[in-house]
Amino acid sequence: MWLVVLYSGALLAAVDISVRRLPTPVIAAAAAAVFAILVTEAAITADGRRLASAAAAGAVLGGGYLLLALIAGSGMGLGDVRLAALLGAALGTLGWDAVLLGAVLPYLLAAPAAFIRLVRRDGGRLAFGPYLVAGALAALLLTSL
Repeated sequence: MWLVVLYSGALLAAVDISVRRLPTPVIAAAAAAVFAILVTEAAITADGRRLASAAAAGAVLGGGYLLLALIAGSGMGLGDVRLAALLGAALGTLGWDAVLLGAVLPYLLAAPAAFIRLVRRDGGRLAFGPYLVAGALAALLLTSL
């Protein structure tokens, strides 16, 4: 599952940096693959707890980002919402500590770039997708130690 997240995350980060958009078809394909993997695992092990945790975490993180996207001037787009839901589902398989880290780390990682843009008075939009992916992968590494 994490290979799907890694490869699609790398693609999404590159696209977001270059065109400031996160393509829905890539996120949808990755989400479908992650969901299929989790459903297959639940069927084989006859234990759906990881699937339920993943679904709940994806809904919580996606819902939180949706609220941010609805706030005027937040700069958060629906691509970020979809990506956050996907990453939340993947992190949900590791536990709620990983989900919390995955929610906080992107902002900590983006803070230096945002500060530099603020100092330079650069009004351009910050591509947040790469920070979402990096935060999720950092959360994976930190919770796996």
